[in-house]
Amino acid sequence: MKLRTRLLLILAVILVVIVIDIPREDKVFSAIGLKDTSLKVRQGLDLQGGANLLYQTDLSKTSAEDKQKAVGGVINVIQKRVNPTGTSEVVVQTSGSDKVAISLPGIKDVNQAIALIGKTAQLSFYEVEQNGFPQATDISGKDLDTATTDIDQQSGKPIITFTMKSESVQKFASLTTKINQSGGRLLILLDDQPLFNGSVSSAITDGKGQMQGFKDIKDAQDTTVLLNAGALPVPINLVEQRTVGASLGSESIQKSIIAGAIGLLAVVFFMIAYYRLAGVVASVALVIYTLINLAIFKLSGLTPFPIVLTLAGIAGFILSIGMAVDANILIFERMKEEVRAGSSLQTGLEDGFKRAWTSIRDSNISTLITCFILYEFSFGNSIVKGFAVTLAIGVLVSMFTAITVSKTFMMLLLQTEWASDPKMYRFNSKSNKAKVAKA
Repeated sequence: MKLRTRLLLILAVILVVIVIDIPREDKVFSAIGLKDTSLKVRQGLDLQGGANLLYQTDLSKTSAEDKQKAVGGVINVIQKRVNPTGTSEVVVQTSGSDKVAISLPGIKDVNQAIALIGKTAQLSFYEVEQNGFPQATDISGKDLDTATTDIDQQSGKPIITFTMKSESVQKFASLTTKINQSGGRLLILLDDQPLFNGSVSSAITDGKGQMQGFKDIKDAQDTTVLLNAGALPVPINLVEQRTVGASLGSESIQKSIIAGAIGLLAVVFFMIAYYRLAGVVASVALVIYTLINLAIFKLSGLTPFPIVLTLAGIAGFILSIGMAVDANILIFERMKEEVRAGSSLQTGLEDGFKRAWTSIRDSNISTLITCFILYEFSFGNSIVKGFAVTLAIGVLVSMFTAITVSKTFMMLLLQTEWASDPKMYRFNSKSNKAKVAKA
């Protein structure tokens, strides 16, 4: 891509994120025809408060051996309803043996949250015809007896084995026979969200079947819990509702912002003092990095994957700032080595980026793998998930700003005469014994 084209794309990105990041971005959107579009960075319970709800499960019609499974199913269903991506910092946990406690950050309409949470899980079975049209059936969650995660002995892949209740075996046999003969699919929904959508390899006449096609054992286990939640629809009743304030308080938040600003200025001062003009470029890239991250946080509120910032999320973001600076330092040090070895600034820039890229790539991939592990194995802890998500986003954006923005700006500078002197970059220190080639 030509340098001019790359510069125009970067400027376009900067313009867009500035429009998104300004406090009254809704006025700008309104001017271009987008009405009622207001973006905000969603904050966690510790930063802005919210609501705590306590529900009592009705286990009077549940057998003793199924009670724990039923409460676990209720928790999973509520998580699916109020925190589908696991990043909204919603806390859903048991309280005692038969209660479920829910913490909702920044909730404004408590009644809406109560209506959403308070529904009993609904499991529905559909026959999907070959033309893709779903037909409702008379089978629901009350017809399912049990569902269990297992491993297929032949393929070694995770499956779910399930059993229909005795009085429902015949109608399930009729349904699967029809689907098998027509070449359609079986669609199972929980609260209108798909749990399973696949073909039926053979008619199930004994009420015992298998589900396949899960990406891993955890996916199969989660689906099993939801199936059992739908099969054991436990009514829940709201017994307590409280509005809570921000645990950290506005004073603590202000101090955190001031501390972050001081830290950012200290990094900028160090970069400029040590790398001079290259440090200025890195600082500009760091500002662009911050603007892009803020825009992503605000835009996520319009998607099904909202990012809610808690103190842990802010820590992930600040940690990624350090990695963004680290990438620039790696590039400039490699560039310095090339110049001191006799390369021109232009050649040193190209070779410096090439040599630093493998280190930056490997380091960032390692961090992304760590983020993935934190997200997948956080055992439902949304605070840990939020930290992992903000850190992962920061790492990806830092790669863009370090490799694309910094390099483009440096190439533009080196096309000017005043910026082509190695002294502008502190590449000709007195301790250097190598010959410094001028551009």
